[in-house]
Amino acid sequence: MEMQSTENLLSRIEDLENRLAESEQLIEAIKAGEVDAFALNKNNQREVFTLHSGDYAYRVLVENFSEGALNLSEEGLIVYTNTSFHEMLRLTYEKIIGKNIFQYIHPDSKETFNELFRKGLAGQSKGEINLISGKTIYPVFVSLTSLYPTLPTVGMIVTDLTEKKAQEKFLKLSEEKFIKLFAASPLGLVLSEIPSGKIVDANEVYFETIGYSREECIGKTSQDLKLVDNKVRQKILAPLLKNGFIKNVEVEITNKNGEQIPVLNSIEKITIGGKEYFLAAIVDITGRRNNERKIEEKNAALQRMNKELEAFTYISSHDLQEPLRKIQTFAGRIIEKEKDNLSETGKEYLRRMQDTALRMKALLEDLLNFSRLVTNERNFEITDLNKIIEEVKSELKEVIEIKNATIRATGLCKVNVIPFQFRQVLYNLISNALKFSKPGEPPLITIKSAIAKGRELSKDLFPEKEYCHVSVSDNGIGFEKHFSEKIFEVFQKLHGKDEYPGTGIGLAIVKKIAENHHGSINADSELGKGATFNMYFPS
Repeated sequence: MEMQSTENLLSRIEDLENRLAESEQLIEAIKAGEVDAFALNKNNQREVFTLHSGDYAYRVLVENFSEGALNLSEEGLIVYTNTSFHEMLRLTYEKIIGKNIFQYIHPDSKETFNELFRKGLAGQSKGEINLISGKTIYPVFVSLTSLYPTLPTVGMIVTDLTEKKAQEKFLKLSEEKFIKLFAASPLGLVLSEIPSGKIVDANEVYFETIGYSREECIGKTSQDLKLVDNKVRQKILAPLLKNGFIKNVEVEITNKNGEQIPVLNSIEKITIGGKEYFLAAIVDITGRRNNERKIEEKNAALQRMNKELEAFTYISSHDLQEPLRKIQTFAGRIIEKEKDNLSETGKEYLRRMQDTALRMKALLEDLLNFSRLVTNERNFEITDLNKIIEEVKSELKEVIEIKNATIRATGLCKVNVIPFQFRQVLYNLISNALKFSKPGEPPLITIKSAIAKGRELSKDLFPEKEYCHVSVSDNGIGFEKHFSEKIFEVFQKLHGKDEYPGTGIGLAIVKKIAENHHGSINADSELGKGATFNMYFPS
């Protein structure tokens, strides 16, 4: 009896070993693609699965799905997988087939998948889980369907959600950024539904501009709030419906207090969460309007001043100069024809009167020149500095010869200037150098020019902009450094009229011309060591 029992056990063990060997061979054959059909026992009945049958066309279709497709046994054994699934997990077909699906379920998703699998065995189920392969996690959507009674398996379709999740994450971040920017924007922003126009959100700047609270605005339209009249509404709607957006349309809105607020209005369509909205931005331009009005008033005042200046110019050139000419003429005739009847004192008075008239005439001419710098047209031309200097030297020829002066002009270039004004600059600077020369020492005047970047010339200039630098240097009496700015003011003279005659306007004219050329001028000097005048203007 005992012997028979032992023989039965050995026979049973041998049978199990044979079945295990067959199963392992089947799995290896399935992996190798060598099996056309196989059978599984179900309730002591064998059911055959064919890999080559009338469903072959369907299997070809499934094999080429972009989604993963699997057949799973009741225990979760993968008895079929298409290419998409094993490629999704970055594994070969041989690594997948015959394995249990549960080893590819992420630990955090096992409970969810257990429930989905249980429902799938009984009918259908679907849901989102995470798969894992190596260290990589794959978010997927799975749909499980029982294939009973046709097949004792569960079909599972797997959709890779990696890209979708990345897009959702990006959209979430974008929406979070949008919300933050929306709230913090210095523009008044309002979001309204399409096509109802109802306000769904707005930032504080918008509420402050229109004077309504959030509670008063949400769910209302601009018409409900009477922000714009029909004329303004049509001005906005016409281009908006035609182009899908408007940009910087200037309109007036009515705030809660009934005040008209000028704004720049821009509107465009945006999509949030798959739904379209109008995003409108308004900028209160009340301040700009006020500034524009002030500028218009200042322009009107400048025009009046220009007319007054033109009148002054006319008076200076005609009405004032005519009496001076007569004073000079009559004084000259008296001295010439009545000299025998005049005392020496009388003659001296007449000479002083003539000198005063001459100074007055020079002053009027300088004032006239100064005023012309404001009113005359500014026509820039490419001009040769050498030519201008030769003209100035010719005009000052007598003084140059009397003083035995030397004028050196080196490296002069062609520049874009207003010719007659720049001639006045060089005339004034050269005549000043001759006037303020040292007694007994021949004047030496050096004129140079160069084009260079601002950073190479002066810290007060734009570093990367190109400038023309014109300098006029002399060996004259010079002046103390603290006068280097004062000398450019109108009527500023460092010396008495008897010592060095002049009107005190010459350098003011030079400065004004430099400004007309969008440039500047400065002076560098020491008492007794000459002076250098540096003029900078865009090349």
